[in-house]
Order: sequence, then structure tokens, then C-alpha cells
Amino acid sequence: MKTTGKLGLDTAQIREARTLARRVGKPIVNTAKKHTTVSVERATLRLAGLAGADSEGTPRVNRLADVVRADVGLEHGPALPVWDALVRGEADDLETLAQKASAGSITFRLPDGSDEVRARAAAHKAVAKGIKQIDRRRVERERMIAKVGDAPRKPWIYLIVATGDIYEDIPQAQNAAREGADVIAVIRSTGQSLLDFVPEGATREGFAGTYATQENFRLMRAAPDETSKELGRHVRLTNYASGLCMPEIAALAGLERLDMMLNDSMYGILFRDINPIRTFVDQRFSRRVHRAGIIINTGEDNYLTTADAVDAAHTVTTSQLLNEYFAKEAGLEDWQLGLGHAFEIDPEVPDSFRLELAHAMLARDLFPKAPLKWMPPTRHMTGDVFKGYLLDGFFNLVGALTDRGILLVGMMTEAVVTPRLSDRDLALQNVRYVMNAAGNLHEDFSPKPGGFIVNRAPGGPGRLHPAAQGHRGPPRRPARRDRRRHLRPDEAPRRQGPRAGRRREEGPRLLQPRHRDPGRRPMSLIRPYGDTTGDGMVQLSFTLPMAHSKVAEGAAAQLANKMGMDPAMVVHSKAMGPDFTFFVVYGRVNHLVDPSKVEIVERDYPLLTPKEANASIKRTLRRRMVVVGACIGTDAHTVGIDAILNIKGFAGEKGLEYYREVKVVNPGAQVSVPDLVEAAREEKADAVLVSQVVTQRDAHLLNTREMSAAFRESYPAAKRPLLVVGGPRFDETMADELGVDRVFSRGTTPGEVASFIVHRLTTGTAS
Repeated sequence: MKTTGKLGLDTAQIREARTLARRVGKPIVNTAKKHTTVSVERATLRLAGLAGADSEGTPRVNRLADVVRADVGLEHGPALPVWDALVRGEADDLETLAQKASAGSITFRLPDGSDEVRARAAAHKAVAKGIKQIDRRRVERERMIAKVGDAPRKPWIYLIVATGDIYEDIPQAQNAAREGADVIAVIRSTGQSLLDFVPEGATREGFAGTYATQENFRLMRAAPDETSKELGRHVRLTNYASGLCMPEIAALAGLERLDMMLNDSMYGILFRDINPIRTFVDQRFSRRVHRAGIIINTGEDNYLTTADAVDAAHTVTTSQLLNEYFAKEAGLEDWQLGLGHAFEIDPEVPDSFRLELAHAMLARDLFPKAPLKWMPPTRHMTGDVFKGYLLDGFFNLVGALTDRGILLVGMMTEAVVTPRLSDRDLALQNVRYVMNAAGNLHEDFSPKPGGFIVNRAPGGPGRLHPAAQGHRGPPRRPARRDRRRHLRPDEAPRRQGPRAGRRREEGPRLLQPRHRDPGRRPMSLIRPYGDTTGDGMVQLSFTLPMAHSKVAEGAAAQLANKMGMDPAMVVHSKAMGPDFTFFVVYGRVNHLVDPSKVEIVERDYPLLTPKEANASIKRTLRRRMVVVGACIGTDAHTVGIDAILNIKGFAGEKGLEYYREVKVVNPGAQVSVPDLVEAAREEKADAVLVSQVVTQRDAHLLNTREMSAAFRESYPAAKRPLLVVGGPRFDETMADELGVDRVFSRGTTPGEVASFIVHRLTTGTAS
């Protein structure tokens, strides 16, 4: 048996796996070759030079494509009818033609004979200009790298900037590069995936990311170019080519010289509920654009945020093999295959580090020439920043041991807030330390033959086999039907604040804390505890927008004094680029805490097993209980709602789909409030569950208030379903203020949610 790599993988089995990936992928490629999508056709118009938007903000490519589709359909593409109109003299240029088409002054036709020949030649010439521009931008990249130099070593350190405001992204990206980042990812707004248009111009209103637009690409490209010259190394820029406008964003990335794009072949199908045929057609076009020197990053890490990272490891390998096949078929080379893998095993699992190392080594041995993109822990980050920082250090060490090409910087505040400037700086320090100390450890490390790691990676007998056979979860939707309609330009998320919900008459009781130890008297007033009772010592960290200096340290001490720390000692200060300084301050506070006045929400209903819940529903309601659950607004993060609803559940408990007497309806992500109300009416919902992960600019609170107000307007008080919201940043005491029946925060299990709903519906007891 011939073997390869440090794990001694059977080369015949690897060939079989690739053969099976090709067998699965070839019919999909054949379908993609025979079909087009509206976004592919709009991308073609963009390559021909059509840009801009009308007075209503609708892109001209959308307007023109819509008119062509209405006149002759898009199955032949817009190129022939559009350039036929130009050749016939209907307009002097493409922009004028689009304006006239929007005004209804042009009727398109499908030319034939000599007219078709002339139109086709004109279309080829126009689109070729865009392709040549992409080729020129690739040459520019190569010349810049030759002139200023490349990153001095691998892995490239990849850092995400996601403020939502392009003009805030620029200084943060430049500062990150100065602190060691080799790749800056300005990720697109979470609300953009299901927008069926690409916004125009510079934007300042994104949520958990900044909108991917051509102008934003241009602005961000200029910033790292400037910093590259300052640092003497090329700083790469990446964004997302995903969602409904994948081909257009890919074309714009090529035109504006981005270096990398997140471009997974199945992400939109599995995690955004986008039509599979559309997704595969779009990704093939996108990757044929990316062949012009752009590295792709795939999304296998997403599988492990919703499935067990040990049991579902083979799904990652399967996806990597399929992504490799689709990429190479589209013309990409090995050096462009940033195939994804993630560090997501529960750290409480025995030998979790060895398991992570085994999985990472498997990816490296299967794809020895690919750079591979290594994703940090997110699922098991708890908010304990110290433990999270250590976990990120272990993640970095696995990257060093397996010679990763692209390493995404892990954030210890992953489960707390959108990372601050100082969080990114500390995370970069973590990476620098590990890579400086152990960056070449992969040259010395080889696992013991027949040992734990070798047996886990291929898994002993047949571990690679499930991946080779393509075992994976089925898509969520039928191949030719979308479960929800997608947002057009006139349906974009509203910028004004939603209506505030009316306060409820009843809600969770606010209870005083219970003292667990009956033999200990409740404390009265207390101070923070440093190392002696009542010393009031605390630790504080923050960033000031000042250059590192004695004046900056004095300003930090002054700020700490004004916050009540006296005396305040600046024990650490560090420059973060030329304009920012990070501080750690220790000091004593004189503020007192009265535990007797602390308000919390305690569970005031019994926890039921699934069997008990089913029996209670059957006995009391005499029918199945109906629960509708979704992510609303721009929030596309389904991990929370999936944990409660899906049968696989969370924390060892089955989700509500497991309950025999519960009917679960899940409309998906980015569901508008009116659509959620309509779904609840249609299904005669007893309860509506809403998950909100994105908290930037208090989006979770605004969306919840809009949702509760809409249900109160649409239902009589006695008929309204229970309204339950949950997410990691919710305050459980805010149910009244938000106008809902219950708020659940981080760590909530399916059993707790099920027990609350069953209790309220079967007893009618106010919470």
C-alpha cells in the first residue's frame, strides 16, 4: 500500500475520494454550464462598464436587466438585446441606454441574422474591456508585491474588520496591518446576503460588517496600498463573494484588485437558504473571475458551528473535496485554494487538542499544495476572556504544527462584543508570540505511527471512507424552490428606527438573589475584592486615540480617576500604531454594591422532560402545539434558533423538533417582521421564537420592539401568540420594555424554552 503525508494516508483511498467528489460535482457543473442567473447577467453588464444607480438608489444594472427580462426574457442573456439596441442607435452608450430603458422609452428584441452577428461582436468587445481591466489589476498586484515585498513568512495573519462604517474600517485596517496583520478582511454586512442588488457608493450603515460596494472596495484598496508602502510588505485585502449577488461582487473585486474572496460553493445553500441551482451557477461564474489571481476562502468552518466537531468532522473533509473539484474545474490553481477548517471541538472533551491536531493534519495531508485557511474557536467561547485567550493560543499552536497558509486571528471577546481595537491588538500579540516561538515546529513534528493522532485522522479503519462516500446532511430546501423571497432594492432594510412596542401589563418577575448557603448570612454592602476584604481593587483596560507618550499615560490615569479609581496605577501601556495607545490600569474604587437590591430573573416554572411536555400538551391543548421560530431583520446567524428548534439541539438536549406534540415551523434567516407575522397567522402559532445575534447599534433591541409592536397591531390581546426572544447579548430583565413574554440570554437550552412555553400555554400562568 502506497502512503503519503505525515499521517501515512492511503493514496488509493485519496484518489477514490477525489473520484467520488468529481462524480458528485460533474452533473452540477454540467447544469451550471447550461444555465444562467440574473446576477450572472448583471455581472456581465458590469464588466461592460455599466455602473451607478438611479435617483431611487436602484443600480442601473438591475433596472436594465429587469426591462430586458420583461421584453424578451433573460434565458438568452441581456447582451444580445442590449447591444442590438446600441448598434441600432437607440442610445450612444450603455448608461444612456439604461436610463432610457428605465423610463420605458425602449423596447428590446432578440436580433437574428446579420443583426445578431453585429450585436454579438459589439457585446464581446465591450465585455472584453472589463476582463482586460481585471487582467491589468492582476499585473498591478504582481508589480506591487515585487516592488514593496511580500509578507515575510506563512501563515498569513488574517484579521477581520467589521465596523459597518467604511470610514471607520480604513484606520482600523491600517492599524491592524501595522500591528502585524497580513490580510485584512472587511466583511460584508450580515444583511447583504439576501439583497438581490449591490448597493452603490460608500456606506456607513452596515451591521456586523460593511456593505460590499465598488466604491467601498476602491476606498479600502487604497488604504492598505498606502500602508504596504509604509511597512515594506504587501497587505492583502479580502471580502465576501457570497449571497444572491455573488457574481457581481466577484467582478467588482477583480476590477478593484482585491486579493482574496470568501467564495464557498455550498454556503448559500446550507446557511442562507438560497436556491441550489442559482448558487452553483453563480459560484462557477465567480470562480472563473477569481482565476485572475484571486485566492478563494471556503466556508467549511460553518459546518462545525452547527454540528459536533468530532462526530461531523467528515462533513468538513467532504466539503473540502467538493470545493477543490469545483475550483479546479473553474480554472483555479492549488495556490488559490484557501480551503477552510476550524478549531471547534469542545475544550472539555478529553484530548481535544490532539483531536483538533489530527483533523488539521488530515486537511494538510489531503491538500499539500493548498494554503488552507485555519479558523479560530467561536462556538465554545464563553465570555471568559482569559480562557478564550488561552484557547486562541492553542489554536495558533495547531496552525504552527500543521503549516497553515492563512490563519484567521481569534478574538478572546468573541462571545462578548464586536471586537474592539485593543482586542485585535492583543489577539495579534498572541499570534506573534506563538509564531515566533513555534512557527517552524511543523518541520520537527511527526505523530507516532499507529498512535492516537494517526488513528483519529483517517480514524483507523475507514475514517476517511465516510468523507469519500460523500456522507453529509441534506440541503434544507428542494432544488428548484426558494423557501422565501429575496429582497429587491426597494425592499432593503429600512434605515429609520422601528416603532416602539407598547409596554406589557405583565412579564417575568424581578427577584432578589437567592443565597445558596443557608448557614451564611446574606452580605450587606460590599466592595470589590482584590486580595484583602474591602480593598476595592479592580482592573480596567481601554484604548485612547492618542500617540503613546507620558501625556497619554497621564490622560489614562485622569480618566480612571474620573471613573472613581483612586489611586489609579497605569501598569501597562502599549502603542497600537501611531495614533492609539492601549492601557491596563489598576486601582481602588470606593463604590459599594448592595446585593439585596440586585434584580434578576429566576425561572418560575418547572423544567419538564420531553415526555412530560408532550403529555402536558396532549392533555391540555388536545392538539399539537405550533411554534414558529426565525431570525429577523438583517440577522442571518441561525446558530441560536437552530440550537433551540433543530432536533440535534444544544448542550445534550434535543431541540423542539424532537417533541412529538410540537409542530416546528422555521422560515429561516433575515425574515422581515411582516413575513413573520404572516407565517404565525398562517400556521396558527401558539408561540413565536426570535433569535438575534447581531447587536451592533442595538439592532437586536430595535428589531425586537418592531416585532412586538407588529404582533400587537395584528392580533387581539387574547389571541396573540407568546413572543419569546433570545440571544447572547439580551438582558433578561427587559421583557416588559421590549414588549415580549420572555427574554432568554446565552446558554439557554431547548428544554428551558420548551418548558416555559408549555407552562404558559397549559396553565395560563403569568411569568
